[in-house]
Amino acid sequence: MSAAQALAELDERLFTELAKVDGVDEGYLEQQLALRAELLQQVINDGRLGSAESTALIARSRQLKDAAEQLRQQLADQLKILHKGRRSVQAYKDVKDS
Repeated sequence: MSAAQALAELDERLFTELAKVDGVDEGYLEQQLALRAELLQQVINDGRLGSAESTALIARSRQLKDAAEQLRQQLADQLKILHKGRRSVQAYKDVKDS
């Protein structure tokens, strides 16, 4: 299997992992992104990527970036809700104890 094919398969696994909002495995994601960087470097060093393949690779890279940003935003929103809930509980306890 060529580095470009391995990269395409890895990208599909990354898309699947990034689609998980509640079950994101940070360690796995970090490991797969490091592997992607290595494969991408191999593809660049090979220099045998055709125009259509390089266009597809760029498109997948942009989609991965967008999916990662969307996941980051969803997790940030969940964190805001958790903090708001904690503040509400603390305010209720403060009023109750007064």
